[in-house]
Amino acid sequence: MATNSSLQEKRNHNPVREGLAQTGLYHSFRLPSGQLLQGAMPIEWQEHRLASFQLPETMAGLRALDIGPWDGYFTFELERRGASVTAIDYVDLDTFRALHRAFQSRVDYRRMDVYELDPATIGTFDIVLCLGVLYHLKHPLLAMEKICAVTTGTCIFDTFVIDGEPRLQGINPAVPYAEFYEYTELAGQTDNWCGPTVSAVESWIRAAGFAQAEVLCVTDTSARVAAHRHWRNLPPDELPPLELAALAGHQYRGRSFYTAKESYIELWSAWPHAETPSIQQCYPEIDGFGVAPLACAVSDGALMVSFRIPPGLAPGRHSARLKVDRSGWSEPRDFFVDLPAPDESVAIASVQDGVAWTSSRLDWANGGWLTVWATGLSPEADPSNTQVLISGVPHVPEAVFPEGNQINLKLRPVIHAGNHTVAVSHRGRVSDTFPLQITGTPPPIHGLEALNL
Repeated sequence: MATNSSLQEKRNHNPVREGLAQTGLYHSFRLPSGQLLQGAMPIEWQEHRLASFQLPETMAGLRALDIGPWDGYFTFELERRGASVTAIDYVDLDTFRALHRAFQSRVDYRRMDVYELDPATIGTFDIVLCLGVLYHLKHPLLAMEKICAVTTGTCIFDTFVIDGEPRLQGINPAVPYAEFYEYTELAGQTDNWCGPTVSAVESWIRAAGFAQAEVLCVTDTSARVAAHRHWRNLPPDELPPLELAALAGHQYRGRSFYTAKESYIELWSAWPHAETPSIQQCYPEIDGFGVAPLACAVSDGALMVSFRIPPGLAPGRHSARLKVDRSGWSEPRDFFVDLPAPDESVAIASVQDGVAWTSSRLDWANGGWLTVWATGLSPEADPSNTQVLISGVPHVPEAVFPEGNQINLKLRPVIHAGNHTVAVSHRGRVSDTFPLQITGTPPPIHGLEALNL
């Protein structure tokens, strides 16, 4: 195990700094005139690095994005292969501008931070390069989510890693991890924030919304990993398609999700097989894009596969489907993202005890069931976008029937006897309050029975 001093010395080593100071260029270039511009990186090393990305030789008709291009070697190579290229950097470099002119380039060069990436403003890209950027990011996972949102094909991440040598020997840490650099611990630079393991890069890629992470190359200090939006090398469809029984959120039984929240989808299917599939055998998709699963489990003949909502989904209707191992693809199930407030206001018509059906009165002796009749519920109303507020305390409904204007819920035991108000919140609209008298004693709160609350 390395001592603190030897590890510090290793992290502070920066062989590129001297070459960069001498040449003024990070990249080397072969100009159209045949002239070779020598940068800190030898041209042969750059060509070998480029070959490891496994990009198509002909990229006509493809859109490409280069994040943090520096002098632009890879940017102009993408353009040479026929791609329509956008390059973004948090600084605007004279070297890039001058070489852009030398190559008579049409690359769209923008001063933009990676956290500003948004498909609504910059569009989407078939190929994305993120080379030598990841360890410069204070929020790497957030940045990778932003990148995923604008990637429709593959993003190549090439980054510094802290376990390149062990990885080359087939050694992986038991748990992915990353070092954090508060000051100048890495290469003496204040803009270096993290040093991940190779497995951490793979994990971040999947957590950011990509379907798969494919390690292309590992050196003693770096890793090149392809992040794919689509599943690759799937097993053949040799078994019948799955029959999805339900799609719901992991917290509430509903089909509405919000991109500002950490939301997971659960897909449920009948599972007649004795064995439980591994997570690596589950292939969920949203709108044709693969999404890495979080968990799968089998209980009472039912299979549940959960996965995150990927970044970049536009407001409105979307669909999810599932393939497990050699099964065929299920029929898609619809869900909704970031639905706006409905046009119609929400109003409560009546409130009743859900067992005794007494109006505006509820007795805890009947179990605390409450039925609310409300107008203005949209056809998409369900427990994921509808709440009932009892004196301001939110309650998630057990069921919502928008066609019948009916909401069923069970009171939380924090609601005691007395006079209360009821309001319905649906997709951002909140009704006026309605009176409710509650009698009886609620059940004790589990864990607080001794307090006699």
